[in-house]
Amino acid sequence: MVFVGIDIAKTNHVACAVDETGEKLTRPLPFKNAEEGFEKLAAWLEGVAEDPCDAFIAMEATGHYWMACFSFLAAREYKACVVNPMQVKAMRKLKGRSRVKNDPIDSWLIAETLRLGEAVETKMATDEVQSLKTLTRYRQALKQELATIKTQCICVLDSYFPEYAGHFSDPFGAASLAVLKKCPMPEDLGRVRASTLAKEMSEASRGRISGEKAAELKAAAKKSIGVKLGADAASFQIKSMIGQMEFLDETISKVEGRVADLLMAIEPLIVTVPGVSTATGAQIVAEIGDVRRFRNASAIVKYAGLDSGVSQSGQFEAKGEPITKQGSPYLRRSIWLAANQCRRFDPTMKAYYDKLRAQGKCHRVAVTACARKLCHIIYAIMRDQVAYGANR
Repeated sequence: MVFVGIDIAKTNHVACAVDETGEKLTRPLPFKNAEEGFEKLAAWLEGVAEDPCDAFIAMEATGHYWMACFSFLAAREYKACVVNPMQVKAMRKLKGRSRVKNDPIDSWLIAETLRLGEAVETKMATDEVQSLKTLTRYRQALKQELATIKTQCICVLDSYFPEYAGHFSDPFGAASLAVLKKCPMPEDLGRVRASTLAKEMSEASRGRISGEKAAELKAAAKKSIGVKLGADAASFQIKSMIGQMEFLDETISKVEGRVADLLMAIEPLIVTVPGVSTATGAQIVAEIGDVRRFRNASAIVKYAGLDSGVSQSGQFEAKGEPITKQGSPYLRRSIWLAANQCRRFDPTMKAYYDKLRAQGKCHRVAVTACARKLCHIIYAIMRDQVAYGANR
């Protein structure tokens, strides 16, 4: 068997091949991340391994740059896998190369990691699952961007109109947004009639906000202790940010619609678990992919990074080690959030959570234990293709 390591970068890659004893078979091959570069790699591979079955290729999970090369190799029927950068880092220390780093050495270390490790072949997701993964991660990025803009908007309001937030339970609700879009500064509110303001707020909130709120806002604006310098620029900034929020909300809504359609086509049974929403369930399914690639439910727990660390030496054994967090952060987050909801709505999970709390476990630790239990439930649902049942 020939072991090949590929150091992945944005524009240029380097490949290195070793045999079963760790001997280098040829000089490292630099090649570009382009069609001609991949063809060059294919010709080089034919020189180090006569048949694709005789080669096992590994590359680091470096962002998204590995995917094009991996897809090319899979189409040529080469066995390939993606290794954790932490494994390569450990191999660097093992080989005494901690202070030496370049692309040829990195490709050799990846090949050695493959030769000495316990890597298994990585399978590409189906088109539907990859689409679901892309959209769920995009949705999460949009939500984070939206939260950042809202935080920035609150910071500006706290400086120029600190009394504003106290008049709304949600500063970014429909009525509040109607105000901020037109008169975010105290000076802006002073130039608007109370009746006009009340009408706009009432229409935006569908009649839930009365005229008294408009009068209260105008009174607060008149007595505001906010900063006066640069108020025009701050007003423009808030109006601009409100526009960004509306655009992000609209985009998120469209993404969630496509995510829901994909989930119903791929794995609709996931939402039969109490507390698992369409968005959370979609991210769980997208990150797990084909459940058959996992030996058992414990493998999913490990892949999510929810397995507890171990620290034992001689007669000493540490208790209460934190989780490893070495798996997929997207899967870990979605399962943890789902478990936190499941322990509220599912009687069996609630009893398990309450038992842990009665034993003195804090909320975070108890929910993490529920998340591990939920991994087993999800594995059974996806493996057996049956809806969730509390008595199963």
